[in-house]
Amino acid sequence: MAKGLFTQGMCILLRAPMSVESIRARLDRFQFVGVQVSPEVEDQAAELENLDAYDPTTGDCVGTLAFEFRPEVGGHLLVTPSSAPWPDEMGDPDESPERFVAWSLGQFGPLAFPGCLQRAMAQSWGWEDAPEVVPDHVAHVRLLISYVMVGEDDPEADSTSLVPKDYDSVEELHFLTRAATALLEAPEALCYFNPGGEVLRDESGLRQGLNYAWNHDLPPLDMWTNVRLFTDEDGWVIMDTVGNGQLDLPDIEAIFPRQSFEPSTVESFLRHASLYLLTGDDEVCTGDTADGPGDVSWQAIECDEGLSDPPRPTIRWFPEDGDRPIPDHLLDPGSYDEDADELDLDELDERLAGDGSDGMSMDEAEDFLNDLPPDLFAEGEYDFLDPRDDDEDDEDVSPPF
Repeated sequence: MAKGLFTQGMCILLRAPMSVESIRARLDRFQFVGVQVSPEVEDQAAELENLDAYDPTTGDCVGTLAFEFRPEVGGHLLVTPSSAPWPDEMGDPDESPERFVAWSLGQFGPLAFPGCLQRAMAQSWGWEDAPEVVPDHVAHVRLLISYVMVGEDDPEADSTSLVPKDYDSVEELHFLTRAATALLEAPEALCYFNPGGEVLRDESGLRQGLNYAWNHDLPPLDMWTNVRLFTDEDGWVIMDTVGNGQLDLPDIEAIFPRQSFEPSTVESFLRHASLYLLTGDDEVCTGDTADGPGDVSWQAIECDEGLSDPPRPTIRWFPEDGDRPIPDHLLDPGSYDEDADELDLDELDERLAGDGSDGMSMDEAEDFLNDLPPDLFAEGEYDFLDPRDDDEDDEDVSPPF
């Protein structure tokens, strides 16, 4: 689901349902607008005078709390509490039509794709306890940004536009992160989950990542997007980012021979490539080259579809060292299907069959890393995807969000 009715989404997974009163108390820095009641329960609106967004008999959420975000263009922060676990499967249109429609409309995040929580747990390099901790959650709170109408004071505004002309994705993510960190301090909160970026962090991990970004004057990309590791046939490895679409950027992929490159340098290359696209004016096109890992030139391919779920466009990089021929399927950029927005349920069921991780388990990744030649590692020990561990000089301060 692309951006449209909703433009950003985050989630807090809970160890116990969170009351509406607690949510409002945690978000007291934000201007409360009211409770947006679902059409099917409008006749129960009188029961919501005390801001109880839950059905008192079932415990299900019957409304969404709305807070101001850029009111001049009709923006809102929408906070929806649920007394159920995160629904990682899309559901069947006949057996679970409410969930199916919610997924279709982007109510679980505009860039979320079914199986995102399972994949996030399988590739949670920044919080390795996630696979053991996350399944304990019993409820969740969803946070979304939406522009329900344009500002009436803008005579040139298109009344049908869902996104303002001066739309700023980074500003949205910072605002949403402030709300998520406030809710994460609640005793009911278990962890932070970014469905579109497939990122999981506990409270300390999220705070540490935000502090690092603030201290180094960087956007907290690793708190918004994930970097993942996959193995392919014939000894090739795939690493990719997931979640750059939140920043209106393509995700970045790298394919390389298993024994030839240190994964941490490839991860750094992907992060820097994302930052280059975010902060620069230049685009990366097929045939462009850049100095990359291994002190060799890497070449880019614009791809309509990445090599792994979720489906999305990517920039795919490969080394030009001529060491080994690259399998043809790894160089296939895919092709845009004009009917791609029409959901093929049979194909979706097939793609989501199995454990949904579509990548390495932690044990498999450890075996993979242990099999690499020792001379690839400067210190002889590989600490994947956490550059903050060795930076003891960073002051632990609360960033301004």
